[in-house]
Amino acid sequence: MILVIGYGNELRRDDAAGPLAAREVASWRLPGVEAVAAHTLTPEMAEHLSRAERAVFLDASVGRHVEVCGVEPACAPALGHTSGPGWLLALARGVYGRCPPAWLVTVPAEDLGHGEGLSEVARAGVREALAEVRRCMR
Repeated sequence: MILVIGYGNELRRDDAAGPLAAREVASWRLPGVEAVAAHTLTPEMAEHLSRAERAVFLDASVGRHVEVCGVEPACAPALGHTSGPGWLLALARGVYGRCPPAWLVTVPAEDLGHGEGLSEVARAGVREALAEVRRCMR
């Protein structure tokens, strides 16, 4: 199974890019692909992550371009959105004995103010990020 986790605050405009992209992946209804939209990464996700063959994380990041990078297990002192997916991989490996190869796809965020709706930059970034998710799933 390929696990896609999109996370971010849907009440902070472009920060909603991760969950919105994850919902789009879920709408594809691809066999062997599960997509989760979340406000933040939580320890409870580690068990599900430990059963995945591959994982793709989707998040917004201040910038102008979509970026894709591999994610390695890494300890983080604090939980929450600012910790990133590395600590979740480390938790899956530490508690369940396994974590999958993983990638982080970041969507450019231009407006993180209060409100709903993506900026044009983030909207275009989500489209590009979804193409990257498809590449990561191959």
